[in-house]
Amino acid sequence: QEKEVWLPILFALLYDNMASIVPGDLPYEEEKRQWLDAVSPALEKAPRQMILCFAEDQLAGFVQFYTRDDLLMVEEVQIAKPYHRSFVFYHLCRFLLEQLPPEIEIVEAYAEKRNRHSLRIMEKLGMEIMGEEDPFVHLRGDAAPIKEKFAK
Repeated sequence: QEKEVWLPILFALLYDNMASIVPGDLPYEEEKRQWLDAVSPALEKAPRQMILCFAEDQLAGFVQFYTRDDLLMVEEVQIAKPYHRSFVFYHLCRFLLEQLPPEIEIVEAYAEKRNRHSLRIMEKLGMEIMGEEDPFVHLRGDAAPIKEKFAK
């Protein structure tokens, strides 16, 4: 509901995390415009949602996702650099999983194939690569063991 306020802030967090992993060819403002043009209308679709995570009134991270039948599609997870290697990712994922309908059985996500850290996390969660759509890989896993890891 406040996407005009939050989307530029979320893009800044995304850009800060990804610029060293996947440097863009475009100037910052153009990459921002393209991202906003894609994400803003997508958020108008009912199943697509975002959860923002705060630590002491500071944005610590966010997750963008949607559900369809028995599927959870995680489109984006970003954690602010001061909270890398903290429990923010765990708490964000736990909160997300607590909000999901019980019929969710499958988790899917896309990751930039050069983002080795993200790929390692998904592999630890039991997700497997289903295919590649350059520059992304498509991962899929059973939701039950993933839910168990975040229920502890």
